[in-house]
Amino acid sequence: MKPFIKWSTTKIGNEIHGGEVPIFPDVLPGWRLEREWRATVRAFADQWVSLRTANGEFFREYPATMNGCGNHRFRLRWRSISGGPVRFACGTVGSDIGTIVEHELPEPVAQGWAQLHGCGWPLWRYMVQRDGSNLGDITVEVQHWEAAV
Repeated sequence: MKPFIKWSTTKIGNEIHGGEVPIFPDVLPGWRLEREWRATVRAFADQWVSLRTANGEFFREYPATMNGCGNHRFRLRWRSISGGPVRFACGTVGSDIGTIVEHELPEPVAQGWAQLHGCGWPLWRYMVQRDGSNLGDITVEVQHWEAAV
């Protein structure tokens, strides 16, 4: 893993990156680390998926919302467990529309990282592999930061 110098301490937007993942920061000036956790996501070739439970409900642990986008920041790192390439994007939760895909990496990658505002969702879409497989698991590590004095 690379040092955490890649993580922005001032920008509060959605950014996604492919390739080698940086080490998580210990401190973000003006922010307090609320919690850190890991999850596994099953990605399919025909649809975008985010951090969900098996029954399709979003993890309570990932509290993205449509309000107060600037009050929270998420840092996340991920990799495809099989090493197969995955399409990676981010989106914003929009009331009755659901998650809107806003940014997508130009090429599929096997690992990546993101820094997202409080309304941002990470999104994955598996690529059909040479052996015909059309689903794969993604391991994800997340940091949730809240605004602080």
